[in-house]
Amino acid sequence: MFKIGEFSKLSNTTVRTLDHYAALGLLKPEKKDDQTNYRYYSAGQLATLNQIKLLQQTGLPLKTIKEIIDTNDLDFLEKHYTLQEEKLQEDLDELLKKQRMVSLLKQNMKEGNDMTKYNVVVKEIPERNVLSVRGILSDYTLEGELWQKLQQGMAETGAKMKQPPLNMTLFHDVEYVDKDADVEVQTSVIGEYPNSETAEFKKAPAFTMASVTFSGSFDQMPKITQTIAEWLEANEYKIVGPMINIGHVSPGEDPNPDNWVTESGFVVAKSN
Repeated sequence: MFKIGEFSKLSNTTVRTLDHYAALGLLKPEKKDDQTNYRYYSAGQLATLNQIKLLQQTGLPLKTIKEIIDTNDLDFLEKHYTLQEEKLQEDLDELLKKQRMVSLLKQNMKEGNDMTKYNVVVKEIPERNVLSVRGILSDYTLEGELWQKLQQGMAETGAKMKQPPLNMTLFHDVEYVDKDADVEVQTSVIGEYPNSETAEFKKAPAFTMASVTFSGSFDQMPKITQTIAEWLEANEYKIVGPMINIGHVSPGEDPNPDNWVTESGFVVAKSN
């Protein structure tokens, strides 16, 4: 038998750690002298302590390690090995993603581009009731005409707009076109309504969106789409749907471009 200090030296483990293991019921002293309060460990307990340290190196929590030692079941042990292997792979994937982002930020900094000005976020847009107007625009500057028709449709149906408003523009063309663009504008509404002469009521599907929220004019769009594209590549996302603009403060609400607030992005999904 060895006093706790001696056992500490033999096992290269601090007394504080041994006390912690004992408090958890993970490795209790083999014997305790009630008169002197000395705690004694046996040589055989070194094997258990080595097992604890080895399992800790895999990242398993002490609570799980205690279950493994108490059950002494190989199937139970294999199950936790598999779970920990999966967790470590997830952690590794996350670290690699962060590494790619750091490399991307460094490269853009060298090229004089400040990616930190535009923060890309991934968000879920839920299924929702909308009034929609879709049309072919000979010029993108004519988008306001679709919004005017949508306002007319709101009046015709008596639809009640959801609060806060969710107004979005969807660009449905699978590639960029400089004219005759397929554009849809829609706003979320409460309840169901019949179609009007100018607007269609429908239940719009949920989707995942990678977007940047920015203030100011749309002259920033080339940098914003570049930032989103680089972020998608670094984080292994792919575009699976239209480009979308969500107007938080739109040209229709304020003619001053300095006051516009727009969320611009794409419908996306993980690549793998």
